Amino acid sequence: MDFDVSVVIPTHHEGRLAHPTMCSVFRSVAYANKKGVNAEIVIVMDKPDVKTEEYFSRYKEPGVLIKTVNFGDLGFTRNFGVSVSSGRYIAFLDADDLFGQNWVYESFKYLENNGNDIIAHPEYDVTFEAKNVIFRQTSSCSPDFKAEKLIEYNFWSALCTSKKEILLRYPYDATTFSHGFGFEDWHFNCETLAAGIEHRIVPGTVIFRRKKKIDSLLESSDRLNRIVRPTSLFEPLKFKSVMLDTASKRSNGLNDQ
Repeated sequence: MDFDVSVVIPTHHEGRLAHPTMCSVFRSVAYANKKGVNAEIVIVMDKPDVKTEEYFSRYKEPGVLIKTVNFGDLGFTRNFGVSVSSGRYIAFLDADDLFGQNWVYESFKYLENNGNDIIAHPEYDVTFEAKNVIFRQTSSCSPDFKAEKLIEYNFWSALCTSKKEILLRYPYDATTFSHGFGFEDWHFNCETLAAGIEHRIVPGTVIFRRKKKIDSLLESSDRLNRIVRPTSLFEPLKFKSVMLDTASKRSNGLNDQ
């Protein structure tokens, strides 16, 4: 069947740690279904260990698609999930993070009500476990947004919702160990912003991100001295254009919604 939204979940060695994640996804999908939005769940197991395979083997039901790949790369795993999804929109979630109950529905409704190419992010990003932080995310058309700060910071995590066609047009690049590059979400954000795609927050929404005490992707990238991949955003003429565009939006009084 055709779906409005596909929730794409890459997984590899989470095992039963994925259970709270799946509970939050089923709850958010059920909330969306009650409001007339059809959503499927696409689980992509990338080189899974035995415990992870055993855990996800329980989900043999309509609306849940499970695929196994051998990439060893989070970005490629997300790309594959997009390619096999049936939804017009894609909502990403990592297998140890949590959706707020209304995220699938509210992000879909927000994108449907805005005709431009937009990548939707939750208003609040809450990290927990190794570090507990509540962060209110900023839209790229907010008066507070300054594109030059992307040189130092990543404004948005990969947990977003967007049109499938945008994600097919701007897939994630490789971040395998052999390439030496990391921070695929930062690179994706820069490339899409350079292409004129706005990053917007959806009011009244939240996603919870687990910051692992050990063996996190960020910790691994730091330990291996990975570097950021070059992005077209900081090519002089493109960056000047983006700076002028964001300045124009600030002067015209556009807010972050």
